[in-house]
Amino acid sequence: MPTRRQTTIGLLSAALGSAAVTSGSFLSQTASAADLRVVVVSELSLLPARPEAEYVTTDADGEVESIEIDQLNQRSVSRFEELVEVANNGDVAYDRLAFEFVPTDGNGGSDEAVAETLRVISGDEPTGTDSEGRTTLLADDAKTLEPGDAVTFGVTVNLIASSLPGDLDDLPDASDVALEITAIRE
Repeated sequence: MPTRRQTTIGLLSAALGSAAVTSGSFLSQTASAADLRVVVVSELSLLPARPEAEYVTTDADGEVESIEIDQLNQRSVSRFEELVEVANNGDVAYDRLAFEFVPTDGNGGSDEAVAETLRVISGDEPTGTDSEGRTTLLADDAKTLEPGDAVTFGVTVNLIASSLPGDLDDLPDASDVALEITAIRE
């Protein structure tokens, strides 16, 4: 149950053209902490992308169990780059990964406002926006996520109300948002 000024973000993944699925949750607390809990049951694995797993805790198998961010400033843009590495452990190549923050319940519209402040970012791979409005990694037509390959991503939170995306300068007391990750094979 989210506490005061806490946002719950679920992390879901589906692979089109394969059976890869991952799930978990991401919690962010406005001025003090954020957690990303991840359970992976697929050909795609989520691994720490930073040395010494900075901001990331792992399970016994070395897979990402949570991301813990101690500070999230109000009225600012916070960038957390290269937090998670998505590795393709299967034998199917994917053309791109699509990320979308989706409000999961009403909360008087606050979930939608929170979802609009969140974006997936990558310093290594080109990103784009697909026809469904999702952020995509491997947006370059010449790139694919081949078996054995990996890409990294992070999250940015825009809490500057006068700056797109979003119009918040602080996170609400409680909200529930899912991050859906889709591995796409065309």
